[in-house]
Amino acid sequence: MEPISFTFGVVGLIIFIVTVVSIVKNPNHGGVGKFVWILVAFFLSILGSILWLIFGRGRVSK
Repeated sequence: MEPISFTFGVVGLIIFIVTVVSIVKNPNHGGVGKFVWILVAFFLSILGSILWLIFGRGRVSK
């Protein structure tokens, strides 16, 4: 395994973990909303994390 691909993999994993922790701690979404955001972050990887930071952290009207 090349060092550069290993580094990108570790960075991607760290970003995903930070995103999941942020989703779980966010009080603005219910259980289903958090689950959907975790799926988005998982399947879209870095893009999913960016989407969470831009769109997901705000208030949700109830």
